[in-house]
Amino acid sequence: DTVELAATPESQRNRQTDLKAGNLSFEQKKITVEADRAMLLLREEGSSVAFPEVVAQIRDDSDRIAQRLGKTQIDAVTQGIQQDVLAAIEEMVQALQQAQRDLEKQKQQGESAPQQQGQPGEQPLVGAIAELKLIRTMEKRIKSTTQRYSQLIEAEETSGDEVIPLLKNLADRQSRLYRVTRDLVMKRND
Repeated sequence: DTVELAATPESQRNRQTDLKAGNLSFEQKKITVEADRAMLLLREEGSSVAFPEVVAQIRDDSDRIAQRLGKTQIDAVTQGIQQDVLAAIEEMVQALQQAQRDLEKQKQQGESAPQQQGQPGEQPLVGAIAELKLIRTMEKRIKSTTQRYSQLIEAEETSGDEVIPLLKNLADRQSRLYRVTRDLVMKRND
């Protein structure tokens, strides 16, 4: 919907455009609330290190998208953030589906039955491999987003002042990604 709205030439944008962007902002805020709920569940579950970080990033991006749409900023920056959110959700879904398949295999082989009786918290949400893959894709997304912002600045499609806070956010994400990776290694080596 944002891409469709952005296709409207600047000269034809009016109050109607602002209202449509406002409606998109409202819908985006609903996604932010859902991300808050998912983050709470993941933190309570506690077995994953990477998943809560990805959901936190989705939540922050969702909030940023809602703010930008509320200001009718329907440009390449907003659309890029939306693409990042969709990619993160797809990665998480794939990792969860793989974890479900692995659990089904274990059940069929009868390996997990003795371990799980009376101990529902023993089985992690996803395995270490899935978390490492998620960390790798998070790293790729940080890199590609940084490159996208660089291209926007070089093409003068956006001002450096607008992108600097977004770049600082990416630097913070890189730092958190380092901590998540370290925590994953420490947790697995306990």
